[in-house]
Amino acid sequence: MAASRATPIVLLLAASLSACAAGGTTPEKLPLATTPSGNFLSGLSAARGNDPGAATEFFGAALKVDPNDQQLLLRALAAALQDGRLDFAVELGQRVAAQDAQNAFANLVLGLADARAGRYAEAEQRITRVRRQGPNAVLSPLLSAWARAGQQKYDEAIDLLETGGNPQADLSNLFQLHAALINEFGGRNEAAEKNFQSALQGESPSLRAVLAAGRFYERTGKHAEAEALYAKFTERAGDAIYLQHDLARTRARQTPPAIYAKPTDGMAEALFDLASALQDGRTGDLAQMYAQAALWLKPEFPAARLLLGSLLESEQRYADANAFYQAASPDPTYGWSAKLHIASNLDQMGKADEAVTVLEAMAAEQPDRIDALIRLGDLWRSKVKQPGPFPEYDKALSAYDRAVARVSNPQQRHWSLFFSRAVVLERSGRWARAESDLLKALELQPEQPSVLNYLGYSWADQRLHLDKALPMIERAVELRPRDGYIIDSLGWVHFRLGNLEKALVYMEQAVELRPQDPTINDHLGDVYWRAGRRAEARYQWERALRLEPEPEMVPQIQKKLAEGLPPL
Repeated sequence: MAASRATPIVLLLAASLSACAAGGTTPEKLPLATTPSGNFLSGLSAARGNDPGAATEFFGAALKVDPNDQQLLLRALAAALQDGRLDFAVELGQRVAAQDAQNAFANLVLGLADARAGRYAEAEQRITRVRRQGPNAVLSPLLSAWARAGQQKYDEAIDLLETGGNPQADLSNLFQLHAALINEFGGRNEAAEKNFQSALQGESPSLRAVLAAGRFYERTGKHAEAEALYAKFTERAGDAIYLQHDLARTRARQTPPAIYAKPTDGMAEALFDLASALQDGRTGDLAQMYAQAALWLKPEFPAARLLLGSLLESEQRYADANAFYQAASPDPTYGWSAKLHIASNLDQMGKADEAVTVLEAMAAEQPDRIDALIRLGDLWRSKVKQPGPFPEYDKALSAYDRAVARVSNPQQRHWSLFFSRAVVLERSGRWARAESDLLKALELQPEQPSVLNYLGYSWADQRLHLDKALPMIERAVELRPRDGYIIDSLGWVHFRLGNLEKALVYMEQAVELRPQDPTINDHLGDVYWRAGRRAEARYQWERALRLEPEPEMVPQIQKKLAEGLPPL
């Protein structure tokens, strides 16, 4: 079964997203309860509902009545930090520390506040009270090292990173990166270069490490080394958008400014590094807290804004996410990715016209790139859930056609573009062109199971090239043995070949894997009918109707229920 799948643009985004700047629940609209317990329960509900702004307000209201409840203070502190209300978080942290001087959470927040105020000795004292367990086993030594750097204790800072602060061998690159940054901050360039070289070890150094090391090389006059580093990363990433500005600058022998001008910039980097490592569903709240703290220490931090946008987007807080993406959009390194996310979120918010405007502006801004046009095609394709001559398919096809026209020499990575266009062509009834694109996608990526399945199933459904379709789908099953759609395709081609026993085995397996799919249930009904199991066939067809199939399938299934399958 084939499964369905300061520049003009900155000004445009600012206009399109003016309503996105504020998200969550505003305090004046909150239905605050009249009792502390009511506000506490409302705060818990808001926190579980991914609304830390509302949670902060509810917990804050409860604290006005019971200001010394430590559990309430800690919940309010977490919500305030996650919502980016760091000044309020500091006030809450002070109240927690007054009751428990060793509280790790409070000391972390207060230590960051001390560092932000330039009180690095006090910051170090606070941070040393943070127990080194969980993520703080990594974060605490990094922050402490930067606090020592703020006191110009560079040897002590490096010693902490090289000896007492590295709990796991696989984190050595991260600690080497921060050692390099601290040495550069202290004017110890020879040591910094050695640390940067160690931080870049391995097959895939991070973008952050490449940016830091490359700009260090530029500032120390080693433009050839910087250019080679940028070019290598670009080749590996397969996309020049991240470093094209840096490559142009170093080729022009211009010098970038220092991006770690003070110790709090390094602390912000440490917080960002940990937030990036914690951005899955289980630790997303903690990632938001660290990323918000990073922005508090370093307000101009596009990477942290992009990360926060991604974290909020994963919670379907699209307007809030776009506020962060919009702030990151002017940045030459992260801005392009931010704009793509903005367009996707606008579409999710029901603002498809605004999303189209953003994507069209991006396509015009970078006439050699194809990703904005691919997103545009995907947007229009997603608007239709059934085959037919729909205008949205025509718009999607136009976008994909424009993208293909920009690809003078298709490479392996372009297989998905031809596959996406093939899906639109097939769904809109233009099979000859669809088949050509599917074959092109297979030429570029011969082992792609989605393409093998789509082409093989389409041939089988049309009773074409069954001798080619069978091995093609068999290979797709080998690559994805638990994919119900692909196993359905294998059953379907056996059905077309008259191999009823094999068709039955695969169809029943496909229904087990995808019990709620109407097409797979319909196919199983067809196999049962040919196998002489008429009652079971009608049961499957009735089930397929209850599962809300595509509209054009309904009369076909109804006819089968009334008359059965025609004789062969």
